[in-house]
Amino acid sequence: MALGQSKNETELMKPWKIALMILIPLLVIVAFGFMANSAQKMGAVKSREDLVKSSVTKVTKGDVAIRVVETGSLQALTTVEVKSQVGGRVAKLLVDEGDYVEKGDLIAIIDPQQTELQVQQNQAQLEGAASSVRRLDVEIAQRRVTAKTNLERARLQVKQLERELAAQPAITNSTIRSAETGYTTAQKAYDLLVSVTEPNQRTQSEIAVQDADNNQKNAQVERDRQQGLYEKGYVSKREVEQAELNLQLAGTKVRQAKEALQRLSNEQLIVRQQAGERVAQAKADLDRAKANAITDPNKRSAYEVAIQNVRDAEIALKDVDSLIEQKRGSQANVSQIQSSLNDSLRLLGETEVRAPIAGVVTRRYVQMGELVNALSSFSAGSPLVKVEDRSKMYVKLEINEIDVARLTDDMSSSITIDALPNMEFSGRVTKISPAQIENAAAVGGDPVVKYLVEVTLDRVGKELKSGMSAKCEMTPVKASNVLRVPLAYLGEEKDGTHFVMMYDPKEVVKPAKLGEKPALVGKKVVVKVGIKDLAYAEILSGVKDGDQVVKPPYTGPQRKGMMQFGPGDEEEPEGEGSPSSSSSESTMEKE
Repeated sequence: MALGQSKNETELMKPWKIALMILIPLLVIVAFGFMANSAQKMGAVKSREDLVKSSVTKVTKGDVAIRVVETGSLQALTTVEVKSQVGGRVAKLLVDEGDYVEKGDLIAIIDPQQTELQVQQNQAQLEGAASSVRRLDVEIAQRRVTAKTNLERARLQVKQLERELAAQPAITNSTIRSAETGYTTAQKAYDLLVSVTEPNQRTQSEIAVQDADNNQKNAQVERDRQQGLYEKGYVSKREVEQAELNLQLAGTKVRQAKEALQRLSNEQLIVRQQAGERVAQAKADLDRAKANAITDPNKRSAYEVAIQNVRDAEIALKDVDSLIEQKRGSQANVSQIQSSLNDSLRLLGETEVRAPIAGVVTRRYVQMGELVNALSSFSAGSPLVKVEDRSKMYVKLEINEIDVARLTDDMSSSITIDALPNMEFSGRVTKISPAQIENAAAVGGDPVVKYLVEVTLDRVGKELKSGMSAKCEMTPVKASNVLRVPLAYLGEEKDGTHFVMMYDPKEVVKPAKLGEKPALVGKKVVVKVGIKDLAYAEILSGVKDGDQVVKPPYTGPQRKGMMQFGPGDEEEPEGEGSPSSSSSESTMEKE
């Protein structure tokens, strides 16, 4: 009975056991599925958060500055190599390297023996030349008295003969008429030249000058027009150069026309003088013909002899003038010897070599007892010491053409000295060379255009020395507290328009292709860009502070090798790149 009852209970419990055996695995499967689904959702959220962290940034306010940084060598503003103007042996050398000297301090003494001998020779020559001048004074006085007496006697005889010939007509009327005709003809030729021929020639030359000047103005206008078209990209550089050549040719023609006008003026002046001389000669002939009409031939001969005697006496008196000129030559010789003596005395004083400036003796080239060459127009001379005035110092820089175009005189600069890392100095740009440095080469050896720039320090300390390496940093352009975005988040169209991709928190990330990472797309917004530095770009309009942007798609060439990133740029996988980058900290764009 009991066995039968147990058997029935067992048969009744079998369906429940079967149901439990089926239900429990199903519950386990459902639980695992729920857990897997939750894990997948959590992974998607985590993946999106990581994607936002790596691809999204905010528009912030800050500084955007374009800096020019270059390293050069520290130099003293004034460096002098002290040389001697007297050659000889160094008798004394009174300074050594590192000594400080004031202007005028005695540095060295050159043996003065040779210079003293030269002074003595010049003194002897001066005494001989002065004696010659005194001897000429005596001879001039004697000859002047004799020549004046003879001249007075000859003039009295001429006056007597003139009175005798006053009432003696001897010249024929034909001679007078011939002389009058010659004089009239010469006068008419002179008047025609002055009133007709010369004005016509000068008018033609002035018209040629005006035409050349007008052509030059037209060439200037054409050159300016071609330059403007070239700057807009409408014409080639060759057309601009041709216009420049035409302008130069027009300028040459203007100069030639003006030179021709000047030559014509000179030629006309000579021709006018010659015509005037012919008129004067004809007038003299007429006067002589009229004079001959009233003189007797015999009296005329005596009169001409008397005239010749006057001329001879005048010549004799002029011989005295020649002696005076000879005396002047002797006096010039005296002055020359006196100048040589003064120079010798000066050189005797130059045997004491003194400091031309105040400063530090940085180098000593000679030792006591050595021979040195004199400084002259034929010799560079032997330097004794080098003195540097370090009251002002400057950094000598070689800066490329792009950066130097942004520098201006008196621009401030921060200066750091490699040997003094814990000290900072300030300075200003004091010189920008107008011409490029010849044969300047870049790191790779290719020629580049560089200019010499000098930055003078505002303050000089005793710790500074010439030749120290110094780094100068100038900031030509700086925008403070402006909207900015990292360069990696700024895109640029082919037409030069800039844009950013605004982040949309509701954007659904599309599955990435095989081998690529998922990326946020965002919404394109056109922005206006100001200046750029290595890290950021200034945003003038289009976004506001706090807006979130994502990296735009990269459309440029694939990156290869190691890349350089500045502050604000983030590391990107190989093969990707930023849509807008700057190769130099001094790159600037303005729109």
